[in-house]
Amino acid sequence: MTSAGARRVGDLAVGAVALGAMNLAGEGRPARAEAVRTIHAALEAGVRLIDVADVYGLHGGDAHHGEALVAEALASWPGEAWVATKGGVRRTARDPAAEDWVHQGDPAYLRRACEASLAALGVEAIDLYFLHAVDARVPIEESVGALAALRREGKVRRLGVSNVSAAELARARREAPIVAVQNEASPFVAPEPALLEACEAADLAFLAYAPLGGWRAGRIAHEAPLRRAADALGATPHEVALAWLLGTSPSLVAVAGATKPENARSSARAARLRLSAELRAALDAAYRPAEG
Repeated sequence: MTSAGARRVGDLAVGAVALGAMNLAGEGRPARAEAVRTIHAALEAGVRLIDVADVYGLHGGDAHHGEALVAEALASWPGEAWVATKGGVRRTARDPAAEDWVHQGDPAYLRRACEASLAALGVEAIDLYFLHAVDARVPIEESVGALAALRREGKVRRLGVSNVSAAELARARREAPIVAVQNEASPFVAPEPALLEACEAADLAFLAYAPLGGWRAGRIAHEAPLRRAADALGATPHEVALAWLLGTSPSLVAVAGATKPENARSSARAARLRLSAELRAALDAAYRPAEG
C-alpha cells in the first residue's frame, strides 16, 4: 500500500504532508532566517499547505508571530502555496510557564481574531480558516456561524473545525460548508473512528496534527516496530511513522512540524514511501491492535 499521491482539502489539491509551523514560532524556535529556510525547504520538497495559528508564538504577548513568519517566507517563494490558520484560542499570560490556553469562540472575538490574522498574513482572504477549539460556553453553531459570515464577506475562502468530535462536526456542517477537520492523530493517538468515517463519507480532509506524537515524538526513533520497518526500507523511523499514518485513510493529511530544513524534507519524503502489506500489518498490530 502506498501513501503517495495528492490529497484534497476542498477544491485544493495538496500533498499528503503539510508543514506545521507551531515549532517554528514557539518555545525552542529556530532563528528567523533558519525558520524561513525550513519553510522554503518544505515547499521545495513539494509541500503546498502550511498550517499555523494566531496563537503560535512564545507567549500571550507574542501572538501572530507564526503567521508573520509564514507571510515572510511566502513573500520570497515564487510558486504556489496555501495557508491554513486558526482562531478561537487565546493565550492569557506573557510567561509561558504560567499561562493558560483559553478557548474563546464568541462571534465578536472570532471576527477580531480573523481580522488580526489577515493583517499578520498580509492577505485579503485566508485560504483555510479553522475554529481552533470548541468553547464550552458558546454553542458551536454560533462559532461556526461567525466563520460562515466571514466567508460570505470574502475574508476567508474555506472553513474547517479543529479538536472536535463526530457529533460536533455534524452540528458545524449544518451551519457552514466545512471542508476540513484538524484533530490529533499519531501512532500513539488513534483518530476517533466515527469522526474519520464522517470525513471519508463527506469527502472532508482530516488534517492530523502531532502526527509523530507531539510531546511523545522523542519515542519514535526508539520504537522497535518502526525501527525494523525503517531498516527494511532504508528510511527513518519518523518517515515510516508518517507513511503508516497516511495509509490510515485517503482523507488524511499529516501536519508535520519541523525546525530544520532537513526535517521538513524528511517529512515530505514520507509521502512517497511505500509500505508492504506485511510491514503495514506489523505496524497495525503494534499501534492499532484493537482494530485488528
